[in-house]
Amino acid sequence: MEHLRRFDRVVGAVTQAMREGRIGFSLQQVNAVDDTGEVLYSECLGRLVERDGAVRTSEEFIAFLEGSGRVASFDRYMVGLAFEWLDCNPSGVLGCDISAANILDESTWSELYDLLSRNREMASRLVLEITECLPLATLPMAAEFIDGARSLGYRIALDSFGTGHSTPESLLSVPVDIVKLDAFFIGRGQDRGRGFLHHLVGLASCVAPTVIIEGIETYGQLEAVKKAGATHVQGLLLSEPTLHPVYCGQPAPPPAAILRTPGCRQLHS
Repeated sequence: MEHLRRFDRVVGAVTQAMREGRIGFSLQQVNAVDDTGEVLYSECLGRLVERDGAVRTSEEFIAFLEGSGRVASFDRYMVGLAFEWLDCNPSGVLGCDISAANILDESTWSELYDLLSRNREMASRLVLEITECLPLATLPMAAEFIDGARSLGYRIALDSFGTGHSTPESLLSVPVDIVKLDAFFIGRGQDRGRGFLHHLVGLASCVAPTVIIEGIETYGQLEAVKKAGATHVQGLLLSEPTLHPVYCGQPAPPPAAILRTPGCRQLHS
């Protein structure tokens, strides 16, 4: 019972924070292996700002949203924020997480697809990173949604490949442009782990031209990734995101308020 109450508290807090414009994101770059100064895009990392100013990362509450079935609405909110930021930053390119729960069936993915369709002029500047809280290969609407998003001009990344529900079946069953490998596979200096990484990169390269290794924190790991054949890296070594969000949403207007187009709200740590 206490576990359920905690679920309700966390989900309620996130929902209220979205209404009050206290959900935002920080950015972490994805850099090329051969030229680390070259940035492919920057991933939006979710942040929740408490009323007292404390900041929570999305890792602290995303599992509660997934468990309660509310992650799809959070994802749509984050994608909406990404479009606002892109509109204010014409040369920017972002990546935004999309839970596989969004494509569970037509009723859940149609709202997201409509949002993507309405903003298709920015499609070339937004990468949709699919995270598998559900086995993607078993979702009947997955290929249809991904094909539709790609036809609008969006690039699709399969996130954290090789861990959780993300399997070779997922990799081979849906068309993707980017594969992101979890930091687990850099092996933390172990030769066995790095050898396995080489094979995973080879498999990912068979289906996507861009292979990113996450969680790079040392130059030794960067060198191992280069030897494995990955094209890009992401991690604290090259890009350390701020805890405080660099961009936040707008508070929901009161019922009688006149609706206006949200302005740009760039924040600074």
